[in-house]
This record gives sequence, C-alpha cells and structure tokens, in this order.
Amino acid sequence: MKKFVIIDGNAIVHRSFHAVPKTLRAPDGALTNAVFGFTSILFGILENEKPDFLAVAWDMKGPTFRHLEFKEYKGTRAKTDDSLIAQFPLVYSLLDLMKVPCFKKEGLEADDFLGIVAEALPKDMKLVIVTGDQDALQLVSENVEVVTPISGYTKVKRYDRAAVHEKLGVWPEQVPDYKGLRGDTSDNIPGVRGIGEKTAASLLADFVSLERIYSELENVQPERIRELLRVNAENAVMSKRIATILRTDEGFDLRLKECGVDGFDLAALNGAFERFAFRSLLPRLEKIKKTWAKPVDNQACLF
Repeated sequence: MKKFVIIDGNAIVHRSFHAVPKTLRAPDGALTNAVFGFTSILFGILENEKPDFLAVAWDMKGPTFRHLEFKEYKGTRAKTDDSLIAQFPLVYSLLDLMKVPCFKKEGLEADDFLGIVAEALPKDMKLVIVTGDQDALQLVSENVEVVTPISGYTKVKRYDRAAVHEKLGVWPEQVPDYKGLRGDTSDNIPGVRGIGEKTAASLLADFVSLERIYSELENVQPERIRELLRVNAENAVMSKRIATILRTDEGFDLRLKECGVDGFDLAALNGAFERFAFRSLLPRLEKIKKTWAKPVDNQACLF
C-alpha cells in the first residue's frame, strides 16, 4: 500500500520552537531553533515512514471562515513570538529546495487541508497525518493515522481508531460532537458550559451524535445536564460546526505526481545547512539522499 504523509506545518514549527533550545543560532546571529527542529522531524519522517508522497499544510495570516462565524475563535491565544515568525520563511525555503509542496489558502487552516487530502486520496492509499493538534483525530479511519511527535521523530504517539477512543472516550467521527459539548479552551470554542470530558463522552456513548442528543433531549438524565444542554443549544451547535474540519474545497486540486518523493537538490541543501550551521543534520541528509529517491507511479496522478 502506497503512503502519503502530510505534515501540519504550523503545529510542528511551534512544537519545535518550544522544544529546541533558543541558543541555536546561525553564524549571522539569526535564531534557527524552530527551523532545526522542524527539519529534524522531517528527516525522521523520511527515515521512518518512507513515504511515497509528501506535503506540508500551513495556516495563513488573517481570519478564517470560522472567525467570520465566531469572532472570538482562538481569541485567547497569545501573540506569536516575533523570533518564531521570522523562522517561517526559512522553513519555506528549505521545503522549496526539497521540492515538498506546501498547501495554504486564505480563509482555511492547515487542519482543513489535512481533511481535504484525506477525502481526496484513493481508498487503497495510507495517509499519515503528522501533527500535535488533537483536532486532526476526527480524521482517523481504517487508512488514516495521526502521528504526534514526542521526542523528535524517534518517539511518537500513533492514533488509530482504538487509540482515539482510549484517549477521548469517543470515536474519531464523534470528535466534533465532543467539542460541541465540552468546547476547546485552546481554540476558545465555548461548547456547553458545565459539561466536561466525562459527561460529553457519556452522552455520546448513549446518543451517538449532538443532533440526536437534541432530538431526544427529554431523555437526557440527570435534569441538570438536560437544562445545561437546553440553555446552551446555540453554542453547542455552533461549536461543533467550527470544530469540524473541511473535507472539500472547490479551488484545490491534489496532484499526486507533484507530491512524489523523488529527490532534491543535495548541493543546495548542503549550502543551506552550512549557512544555518546545521552540521549535525548533514550526515542524515547524505544517508536520506541515498535511500529517498524512488520511482513514483505516474498513473492516477491528477484529481
């Protein structure tokens, strides 16, 4: 079975910025810890996953369709550190040298491209989503796995359907319903005030979906929970809607051939690593180059 790996770029760059010491700088003094951490994880993906196809999804600056519906969406997040913002162009430049496609569009989030790719891929292809964001757990299926790096890419947590249920108490397809009930403080999604993780999971075990909970509201026990649901119905429905990852976008065509893992400009990457003083990555780069390039099936390349 062929394998497509898609990376949630923002999530992995942010994780790297906080995980790698901020003493790591290029000879010109520029901070490069997030670039180093992201590149190291990318190399770990190539070494361990051995994908046939690879892409990176990105958030863009500015409001999304979710902000238009709920202006307080992600409103509690702290301003991104300027020294992290300055590293994104460096990551983009390395990906360009490696000919790794970047998916981004105004109004959408990286998560939406994870969902769009999951929907567009042939059903006989495996998709591995690399992210630290639990929103993507709703995409897990028989052929879709979410992988969260813990220590570089040497230690990771893999989520199949059973692992999602073990973590949250609900199945992947119920994750938006779960967030509709309990909310999500990291994204400032309100949910139903007073309903926590255990109650949300219990309700979905009994009623399966948010819609069914409300269609059978008279059967919800105890009365206190029923009243919380009744009073917060509008927030619950809105919260589920903005927590749901998109699966289609009319303006996006997935061209598999362009995502093929078929080589990169070794000399250019060596030069970039020398400029960044990423000397510890050079031996890995040489080893990956020897094993990475593979023929890509040129059939069924265009969606």
